Amino acid sequence: MEVTVGATRAVKGSHDQGSVLSFEEFVVSAFGGYKSEGRTLWHRDPSAGTVVLIGGALQRKTAWGRFEAVLAQRFHVFTVDLPGWGDADTLPASYGVDFLAAALHDLLGAAGHRRVHVLGASYGSGIAYRYAQTYPEAVRSLTLAGPLLWVPDEVRENLGRSVHLLEGERMEEFAELSAGTILRSRPGAKVTRQSAVRRILHSMFRGIDDADGRKYRNNTLRVLRQAPSPQPPISAPVLVTTGEHDLFTPPDLCREVASLCPDVRFTLMYDADHAMHLELPDQAGDLLTRFASGESLDGLAYCHPVSAALRPSAGCVRQTYGDDRMRCSPQDAPPSLPLPRAGISPQGTPPLRRT
Repeated sequence: MEVTVGATRAVKGSHDQGSVLSFEEFVVSAFGGYKSEGRTLWHRDPSAGTVVLIGGALQRKTAWGRFEAVLAQRFHVFTVDLPGWGDADTLPASYGVDFLAAALHDLLGAAGHRRVHVLGASYGSGIAYRYAQTYPEAVRSLTLAGPLLWVPDEVRENLGRSVHLLEGERMEEFAELSAGTILRSRPGAKVTRQSAVRRILHSMFRGIDDADGRKYRNNTLRVLRQAPSPQPPISAPVLVTTGEHDLFTPPDLCREVASLCPDVRFTLMYDADHAMHLELPDQAGDLLTRFASGESLDGLAYCHPVSAALRPSAGCVRQTYGDDRMRCSPQDAPPSLPLPRAGISPQGTPPLRRT
């Protein structure tokens, strides 16, 4: 592990509860020859817990905005650029979530965070899920927002086509398809700030540079191949959530993910789709704050009633792929849930790149 700790600076944020003065600190770590970067927004109370944010496609560690500011009222907030994201190195698609979970653990150690609350959103959910399985002693709670542990058939073709459009430098088509796929919802659905969020995502995809383009390609190929393992079961409390109008990781898929977790809560945010932390940052931040703090989730005005102890659906059966992955029948989950491939199996992590 190679570690570089950057200088700290004071950061002043505001929220309805008042003003908070935090310190921002950056850390760079190399795991297996691939660079990661982390950023801690330190709370003024040294005893505060730490929330780790692992984002989706093209999410950068410094771009969590108001959602992060809400969390910073109660927690130290650690945001990451793991290999394949932001200012970190590009990670070949052959490297799977096991490598990324190990890289996250290495980065957390470099930053001095030992036991943390973990949020995995969209693409980042597979890493968060595997981290909680692999390092249970380090995880106090796990939140999966719009979890993409496997890719639903309904969006698989679009994700694959987005890679081809990007490789062909058809940037306007790439941006339109990518933003439209992530923000899929039914016609007429009431989604807060959807038009504004769509413009932001379209602009981000349209202006992608060569480095981020390589990262997007490899990350997308990785997620198209991955499939979760139900073993070992996650011991930490888990919250699974998304927007009620999300058709990218729809509610039924999220319920299926929740059914894999023994100690789980499940809810849907009103008037939101897949990008709920952008559309409703105050409410999404409040939900995560309450869950990570062990507070009641009953009677919240911005989400559906919270359910607990979901059971796996009758369609889920175990099949032996060498690593006890779960497959589900077509009525419950994508029938083409991919077989393990190089870099994905829990037993197989690619050889470390030498530097």
